[in-house]
Amino acid sequence: MQDAISKNSNITQIVYSTKTYDRLIGLVYKTRGILFDSIDEYFSENNRDRVLNAHYPTVIIGNHVEEGDILALSVIYKAIQPKIKFAIPAREDVLKKNFLIKEFRPKGTLKLIFGLIDKTNLIPVLLRYIGCFPVKRPFRDNARELLKSGELRGMVDQEWNILIERVTSGRNLFLFPEGTFNQDGYLNQIKRGVYFIRTKIKDVRFISFTLTYDYISAKKTQLHIAYGETFDIPENASSDEVTNIVKEKLGKNYVITSGNLLSMILMRLGTEASIGQEILFKRLQNFADEIKKKGKKSTFPESYSALIWKKPFNIF
Repeated sequence: MQDAISKNSNITQIVYSTKTYDRLIGLVYKTRGILFDSIDEYFSENNRDRVLNAHYPTVIIGNHVEEGDILALSVIYKAIQPKIKFAIPAREDVLKKNFLIKEFRPKGTLKLIFGLIDKTNLIPVLLRYIGCFPVKRPFRDNARELLKSGELRGMVDQEWNILIERVTSGRNLFLFPEGTFNQDGYLNQIKRGVYFIRTKIKDVRFISFTLTYDYISAKKTQLHIAYGETFDIPENASSDEVTNIVKEKLGKNYVITSGNLLSMILMRLGTEASIGQEILFKRLQNFADEIKKKGKKSTFPESYSALIWKKPFNIF
């Protein structure tokens, strides 16, 4: 294994943000109303200034839920100090033409609007300027073919080395360690990216954020963003130890509301239980009332979906 790269101000020129950079991210932030009804942010009790101190080199990690996560990054950026440009790994197709039409398959007026935006090639240009760069997904897209040809290991190493190059070029890094969406509320398997970065870059620090989506309380999605505190990972930590640290940091800050909890219960009961509608909704309403008594919003030490279904008889 190669030696870790040490941060040295004489070697690494930190890439601070510019007015244009901040304005473009601000432009993305202003579009939040298209997807979200509301966005609430939660900081630790010790963080009274509500600021994320992300001095170079910092890797900001979060759980990966859906396409809206990219817009959520513009919200997170507003809380970060100092303002340093970010590198953001993105799926290759996000940075290609006609992404909006292919990804969302809109109809009617929305299809016309998305089509016009795609024709301008605005999305790829904007995302690249902000710091997005394309990464291949060999474990998801064509792992079998790459494994047969013996190219899989080399491609994975190449993608991780790209992450290192972006950080050592003076940028901080946004990273989704899961690599894929976790729409069911459970964290997916944590990939080795964080471990690889920790072994290659000395003095790197980490900040976590956890996204919780509430799809049921309003016509549009309500987004909750909970921030963790800055943390370090020991240099001698093994791959499994790093994975456990990341899981613990991401999993302990899910935000629970009556809406997102009810939607999770409905989704699970719809496939796993046979129960009358009246009884189901009475139980759900009773549970929602209990939550409201304890406060509109609470944080739990692990994924709310996992918490619920470990002890189902304590709920109803």
